[in-house]
Amino acid sequence: MVLSLVAVTASVGGVATQTDVAGEWEITLATQVGETTWTATFEQDGDTLSGEIDLGDREIFPLDGTVNGTAIEFVFVMPDLDGDQPINLSGTVTGDTMAGDDGNFSWYGAGNWTGFRRDAQ
Repeated sequence: MVLSLVAVTASVGGVATQTDVAGEWEITLATQVGETTWTATFEQDGDTLSGEIDLGDREIFPLDGTVNGTAIEFVFVMPDLDGDQPINLSGTVTGDTMAGDDGNFSWYGAGNWTGFRRDAQ
């Protein structure tokens, strides 16, 4: 009986907790072109993300992504005369902050990004 209890405890202890990113976040993109700040609103169902990103000036686009433990990836597509431009962001969530680097963000250039949960401020 003791061996069974130890095995159950070990398997439960190995389960990673899912990071909750649902809510409104301020995302800042820093590239060689300069800094840009957007508002992302995430809805979360397990590891699947949906929502929207507001670039300002009434430019609001749907976003999709995933969160796996503390790793986050999301994408939104900006229409352009030369064809749709996907903007992909990936990084790590730590509490009420998130960050990623070495991204290529279409005409925004390459660089890193950070974010903080707005309702935590």
